[in-house]
Amino acid sequence: MTEPSSNVRVRGIYATALTRTLLDAGHTVVQASPPIQRRFDADLPAADHDAAVETGPDRQGVNVAGDPDAVDAIRELLVDTGIDTLAWDDPAPVGAVFDGRVTETLGSGAVVTLGETTGYLPFRAVDGRVDEGDTVRVQVTEAAAPWDDDRPLLDTGLAVEAGLATLVHGGEGVRVAGRDDAAGRELAGLTDLLSTAPPAGWGLEWAHDARDAEMATLEDALDRASQRATALEAAVDDAGDPEPVRAVASPTAGAWIWFGRESRFALDERRREVTATMPGHHRTKAGTTAASAGVDFVEALCADGLGEEFPFDVVADQFGPTRGRRSASATGSRRATGSSSARPK
Repeated sequence: MTEPSSNVRVRGIYATALTRTLLDAGHTVVQASPPIQRRFDADLPAADHDAAVETGPDRQGVNVAGDPDAVDAIRELLVDTGIDTLAWDDPAPVGAVFDGRVTETLGSGAVVTLGETTGYLPFRAVDGRVDEGDTVRVQVTEAAAPWDDDRPLLDTGLAVEAGLATLVHGGEGVRVAGRDDAAGRELAGLTDLLSTAPPAGWGLEWAHDARDAEMATLEDALDRASQRATALEAAVDDAGDPEPVRAVASPTAGAWIWFGRESRFALDERRREVTATMPGHHRTKAGTTAASAGVDFVEALCADGLGEEFPFDVVADQFGPTRGRRSASATGSRRATGSSSARPK
């Protein structure tokens, strides 16, 4: 049985290889960056997206987020990248609402158990004070990878995203992400001409890429966001008072894909089908921001003579790993679990 195709937005260091993979599988890649548009002889419209694929922490893999059916199809596609590709369903995807219990308070926020995982609620996102044992209704605003030490970031407000349109409960008017420019102001003005409008009590924020979208695409995005907002508001109302620990609603789904050594070499091959790619491209770009910039420089400068072997000694000398050097993932963050090992699922 053929999987239904989806509109997918792709960003990050794996964008070229994954764009090739998604197009070959019958999906449509939308809102492509200028470099991707130049590399592909394909229709890459500025349409709304069903799912977004973005590079995860430490560039070790990608996050897939969006409509549940689209996320499932993309997860199944990408898990076949290589023998050492690993995949997880996200127990706390962006947009999910939980009734949780505060288990610990830290310097600037609280740890909240959500059931399968825990999240981090900054005190700035709370009206008043929360203490250990308190019950809170929270929404996930930033997901956390299973191979990273961070917890999902939480908020006590409500918002829903549907591709190019995000609705914020309690917000007012229309905002456009990105700098205040003529295109953004024009988009804000055009919103009044659309045949649909946000539900009462919800403010609208357009994504930066909405500047290039057609009116029909904007209407579709706003209509989907409005439907999700109405459904989310109804689910929260039906749930009544917070009652931990339970999931209240999840308008979207999420998945995490981790690429091992062989998988990154396989992605190198996919990228090489499209454009000049040095051996070890993705392994090197995953190292540091400086390494990523260096790869771009080398490929732009030496496109016709990159060789066929991965220059491991040169890459290791320049960008690591080196003995005694601590990896970025080991340092943790203010949302970290306090352990250098991955969070158990």
